[in-house]
Amino acid sequence: MHNTVIVRYGELALKGLNRGSFEQQLVLNIKDCLKKNHIEFSAVKKVRGRIMVYSADDCKCLENVFGIVSISPALETEAGMETIKQEALKHYTAGTFRISTQRIDKGISGSLDMNREIGQYVVDNSGAKVSLKSPDVDIGVELFNKKAYVFNRTIKGPGGLPIGVTGTVAVLIEDQNAIKAAVMMMKRGCRIILVKKVPIDTKELEKYAYGFRIKEANDIPEEAEAVVTSETLETLQKRDYSIPVLRPLIGE
Repeated sequence: MHNTVIVRYGELALKGLNRGSFEQQLVLNIKDCLKKNHIEFSAVKKVRGRIMVYSADDCKCLENVFGIVSISPALETEAGMETIKQEALKHYTAGTFRISTQRIDKGISGSLDMNREIGQYVVDNSGAKVSLKSPDVDIGVELFNKKAYVFNRTIKGPGGLPIGVTGTVAVLIEDQNAIKAAVMMMKRGCRIILVKKVPIDTKELEKYAYGFRIKEANDIPEEAEAVVTSETLETLQKRDYSIPVLRPLIGE
């Protein structure tokens, strides 16, 4: 039922002059994720505040790519109202429904008018009831680049920044909490190098490692721009390093 996946991102849009490079890094990380998970795709393109993945797969693996707010497997079609109404009806499954239209392109009918017209078509042809507050099916329509994208499913992403936009840090693996600290730093866009002080399984981190490869070291490597520890207020200790020490769990 779908031929594209809409990728939405939020925090990147707030980064001013860095936005372009952040978006490009996210595109690279998305491609890396798709390749590592053996998902076929024809292209990944940045379009009007969205990233479009052209694939028949739902690309659910993208839910672990930092920088992504949400994804929706969607059908790309012509932006004519009759076509949109027909596709919206196909995306209705069962129970109550709602139409949620977002116009990124202007010059098309207002979103509320479109919601009413499309919704009425679905009611007339299915007998379904509308529920604006808690629908069983939320049929989304996004319009941009003179195309319409129709979908009925949105998968939440992890948010944050794309890995690779804020440098490289060395994470001290001293206890199980270090895994959480490492994830938090990746969410802030950092590549991580693991400095293992105790034998802890770190495989969980691999599901977020897109756009780079997690490396291990016996000591703080020269390329590290900061050291990350899993200390909290209760376990805080003095660290003697020539580079900054970051403690992401200090407020836990």
